[in-house]
Order: sequence, then C-alpha cells, then structure tokens
Amino acid sequence: MRSNWRKTIAGIVAIAALIPCCLGTTAYAAPQSAADTVISAVMPELEEPMPSSQVDAQIAADVKAAISGTAGGLETIPTPNYAEDSDVVIPDGKPTQDGKLYYKIVSKKAQITGCAPGTTDLVIPDTIYDEEDEEEYPVTFIAAAAFYGNKELQTVTMPDGMVGIGANAFLGCTNLTSVSMPDSVASINGGAFCSCSNLTDIKLPASLYFVGNDAFSYCASLESITIPGNLTSIGSTMFANCAKLKTVVLEEGVQSIGSNAFYGCSSLDTVQFPESSCTRINANAFTYSGLSSIELPDSVTNVATAAFSHCQNLKTVKLSSGMTSLRKDTFAYSGLESIEIPDSITTIKSGVFAYCSNLKSVTLPQTLKQVDEIVFYSCGSLESIVLPDSLTKISDNLFYRCTSLNDVKFGANVDSIGASAFYGCTSLTEVNIPDTVTKLGQSAFAECTNVTKITVPDSVTDLGKWTFYNNANLTDVTIGNGVTNLDNYLFYRCNKLDNVTVPESVKKVGQYAFGGCTSMSSIQLPDSLESIDKCAFVDCDSLTNVTIPKNVSSIGSNAFGYKVEKDTLVKGNDMTITGNESTAAKDYANANDITFDSLDPITTTNTEVPVATDTTVPVATDTTVPVATDTTQTTEGSNSGTTETVPVGVVLYGDVNLDGRVDVTDCVLLNKAVAGSVQLDTAANKNADCNGNGEISSDDATVLMQFIVNLVKTLPYNG
Repeated sequence: MRSNWRKTIAGIVAIAALIPCCLGTTAYAAPQSAADTVISAVMPELEEPMPSSQVDAQIAADVKAAISGTAGGLETIPTPNYAEDSDVVIPDGKPTQDGKLYYKIVSKKAQITGCAPGTTDLVIPDTIYDEEDEEEYPVTFIAAAAFYGNKELQTVTMPDGMVGIGANAFLGCTNLTSVSMPDSVASINGGAFCSCSNLTDIKLPASLYFVGNDAFSYCASLESITIPGNLTSIGSTMFANCAKLKTVVLEEGVQSIGSNAFYGCSSLDTVQFPESSCTRINANAFTYSGLSSIELPDSVTNVATAAFSHCQNLKTVKLSSGMTSLRKDTFAYSGLESIEIPDSITTIKSGVFAYCSNLKSVTLPQTLKQVDEIVFYSCGSLESIVLPDSLTKISDNLFYRCTSLNDVKFGANVDSIGASAFYGCTSLTEVNIPDTVTKLGQSAFAECTNVTKITVPDSVTDLGKWTFYNNANLTDVTIGNGVTNLDNYLFYRCNKLDNVTVPESVKKVGQYAFGGCTSMSSIQLPDSLESIDKCAFVDCDSLTNVTIPKNVSSIGSNAFGYKVEKDTLVKGNDMTITGNESTAAKDYANANDITFDSLDPITTTNTEVPVATDTTVPVATDTTVPVATDTTQTTEGSNSGTTETVPVGVVLYGDVNLDGRVDVTDCVLLNKAVAGSVQLDTAANKNADCNGNGEISSDDATVLMQFIVNLVKTLPYNG
C-alpha cells in the first residue's frame, strides 16, 4: 500500500518538475516576429475599382501582422495548470519523529519533501534526526514540488542553513501569505512560488544568486520586491502577472532583466534601477505593466524587442545614452506623449512607436542613419516631424495613418520615400518633395485627403502605383521630367484634380491612373506618350475632349468615355477624341462610338468659282456658288496669294467660319455646331445650310464634305 502512494507521488512530482520548463521557455516566450521580413502596406492590383475602406482594411491587417512580439497581439500568459482539488496527497519521503514533515536524505543532507495534512503554519527545523541511520542531518533544501498545490499552508519559516528551494516547491499554495527565508538561501528554482495568490510580502535574502523562471509569477497579492545585488540576472517571467506589484527596487549588481519578467504587472508604477550595473532589458520585460515613466541609466546598452510595449500609462521615457539602437516594437501600443532620442542612437527598428496614439512630439538626432518600416504606424496625435540630414531613406509605412501630422521637414539627403510612408496622413495640406528624391513608393501619399498641391521634382524617376490615391482635395499637380511612367491608380479617385502638368518624358499612362478624377476637364498629353492602359481615364465625367498624340500606338479598353455604375463599366458622357488619321486614337474612337476630330489636313485643288457679280472666290471645286446681292466684300483667295472681291452680305455656302474660304476647317466647325458644342451666328448659320433646306443638320455636314472632296459640284446641293 505504502509503495503504491509513493509511486503516485513520484509520478506527480516528475510531471510537476516539467512545469517551469514549459512556462519559462514556451508559454511566456515572445512570438517570433513577423516583421523580420520587410512588410509594405501597398494597394493590391485590381481588375476593377475596390472601395477605399476595403483597401484600407486589407492594408491595416497586413501591417498589424507585421508588428512582432507582444505588440502584435499576445494578450495573456497561460495560467499554470496545477492541481485544483483541495485534497493534499501524502508526499514522498520519510516522516519526521513528530509526523509533521516528510524528508529524504541526499548526500548527508536532509531535503524536505512535504508536510502532514492540516498543517497551516510550517516551521522547518534546522536539523532532522533519522531513526534508521541514527544520525542528525542538517536541513538544506526543499525538494521540487514538495508543497505543490497545498491549499492549507499559510506561513512558512525556513531555518538558517537552508540553501535552496526546488522547482515548483510551493506552486499553487493559494493561501500562503508569508514566507521567511534566511540569508543562507542561494537559489530558488523555477516556479517555486508561482500562483501563491495571497502571498503579500517576501524578502529575498542577500545571499541569493539564482532565481529560476516563473519563480513568483501570478503572485497576485505581492506589492513590492527588492532584488538583491548578488542576483545578477532576473529570470524570465519571474514576476509575470503579479497584478498588485507596485514597486521594484533593483540593487547595484543586477545586470539583466529577463524576458517577460514583469509582464502583466498592471499596478507597477516604480522601477528603481541600479546606477551602473544593469546593461540589458530583455524582450517583453515590462509588457502590459502599469509604468507611467521610466528613466534608464546610461549603463543600459540593450533594450530588446517590445520591452515596454502595451504600457498604456507610460507617458515619458528617458533613454540611456549608452544605447545605439531601438529594437523592434520597444514602445508599441504604449501611452507615450513625447520622446527625445539621444544622439547615441543610429538605428530605430520596425514598429518601435507603432500605435502610440498619444505621441505628439518626437525629436530625432542628426546621428540617425536608419529608421525601419512602421516605426510611427498609426501615431494619430503626432503633429510634426523633422527628419535629420543623416537619413537617406523614408521606410515603408513609416507614418502610416498619422492623422494629425501636418508638418514634415525632409532631410537634405533623402533619396527615396517608401510604400505607404504617408498613407492616410489626412492633416497634411502641402507636400514639398525634395529634389534629392528619386523614388516614391506605392501609395506613398495615398489617402492624404487634404493635400491640395503636389510638385514632383525632376529628380524623381520612379512613381509607384497608387502614390496619390484618393487625395480628395488635390487640385494641382506638376510632374517632373524624370518620370516616364504614370503607373496604375496613380491619381485614382482624386475627384477635385483639374490641373495636371504631364512632362514630355512620359511614355505610358497606366490603368486607372486618372480613374475617378471627376473634375478634370482637360489634360495635355505629351508627344512622347506611347501607350494608354485600360480604364486610364474611366469616370472622368468632365473630360469631354482629349487630344491624343500620334505616337500613341496602344489604347486599352475603356480608357476614355466610360464610367462605373454599380461595379459595372458603362458608357459615360459624350466626348470627342482629337487625333491623327490611321492611329490608335481614331481606331479607339471608332471602336467605342466616340466622335473623332482629325488633325490631318485635307489636300484639295483650289480653282476659281464664278459668282453672280462676275467676280470670283477661290474654293475647293470648279463649280459655281450663287450669292445674294451685288454689293461686295473682300476675301483672300485660298492658297492663291490674291485678293478677290465678293458681294457684301452674300451667302457663300460652306464658308461656316466666315473666312472667305471653303475648306476642311469649315467642316469641323459645322460638325461641332450640329453636335451642339458651338453656336453659329446668323451669317455663319446661312452659309452652313449646304443643302438649302433652311435647317442645319448632319446632312449639311455630309454635303459640305462631299463638296470639299469634289463629289458634289454645286452648293447648295439637295440630291
């Protein structure tokens, strides 16, 4: 019978011994960073337009996934799984003479393995007499899991000479309120006092040089702790989730703070660092703690990933002058309001201030050489930033959704602005891109809804997709001569954009590049242009006439004259395309039933035409044109270099522009009059009635063209 319960207890102890290992290295470890790979929040390629809210949601999800460690969303550390029943299992080992304790002898020393049921106040003697050996042994150690899950134990007093406490020795002793340890104790193993939820006070002896992971985690009533100087390293999750812990004093000699050491200490207000010994603070060390301010001594050289993330009460921080870099997500999701980066810092890794929604002011040093992506992601209160001359690259998503940012001063040497760098900076009204910049990444200034004017300098050779997407108040854009490609969705949904200067360097207009620019009434396309992609000018309601250069050899489907209704492309307002014969412009106009005005001259033979007063006027045929009176007007003969006299007030059929000549320009004007885009005066209206029926219609335009090319001999003609 005795051997059976001994085996049972041995099994429990063996399992319990594994708990600190699990808690310390797996459950509490900060997740691997998804931001180790550079993540850019850029717009997806679209076949058809996507609502901006849907695009923005996708970007936000992508970027949030890039924020590493606890900043990425680790909310809690799992609670240790210890025995929940109130029954105390009889421990392994021999009972003492009085039956109150159980022990075992190891290397001529006694180790306490448990106590008798019903024990509330435990006083451990300094020696134990073993009846079998007939020898007195010093008590030096409390065995692993000795009092594991004991809910009766309330106080423990350890004797002088006690040197160590085993793993999980008091784990889950939820009614334990007080522990007295002598100065002889040198080590406390992992999980030793984990989840002693009523333990209010414990003094760590000066002799202590080792404390394992999770040793005091989940001690929910512990209010203060002093770490002695002999303990050079604070173990991982040592005080994690000690919800009432307010004050921590680190004595001189403490060198490092382990990962998650004070994770979830929501009441923690004060941490007193040693003046010179502490050099390292590991990952997530103070994540979710209640710290309101922190001053790091200059001895600190390394603050690891997300060390102060999710500290929502943290308002001010003084960084160490010994630090050369800020690691990933250091202050992500914290309550920081302002910070000054010391001159010693040369690198700021990704996500350091991501989601610091109260951060208003940041001072960057002139020594700064590298600022990685998403550093100021969604810092909604940040109002201005001065970028140092030492910084050459503005990384992807650097100021994404900094909605209060209204003033940006670029450094003198910046050469590239990354993807979504200023996406959603809705308070920006003006963007002055330095002439040192050669590249603007995808969606770099997208959703900057209050920017009204942008000038892209000649130095820029690469304009990414979506760069100025949905800039709702943008009216005026000048693009420098270095740009050859107006990429996809470049000005998509810039619905107030009216004035665009496109340089002669541009060879291509990408799909939806000007889609949704509903106020754009005209655009001057350069002679250098070679191709226009599909839907390039879709939903440009005010664009009724466009001249397409003759070098354009390719025009994509629905590039002009279409709009989007209920996610479907349909024909838009009537428009006219002006261009050359036998070009892509005319082919597109014909294929899409769009009016085409030819820029090509029509060559005709000018001959003398007799009129009613025996004078002549040069026209495009050799037939007669009747006139109305015998008074005269003077007109210059077409290509003749002579001046002819014609009766004043005559009806010179076909001379719609009243220049005394009948040629293709009259035909163009007549077509516009028929379309209703121009209105003719009385004289021009009479001359335009080429079929003599008293009305102006497309029939008159047809007759006039036939007359010009010599298919009709006399005007008016009504055959």
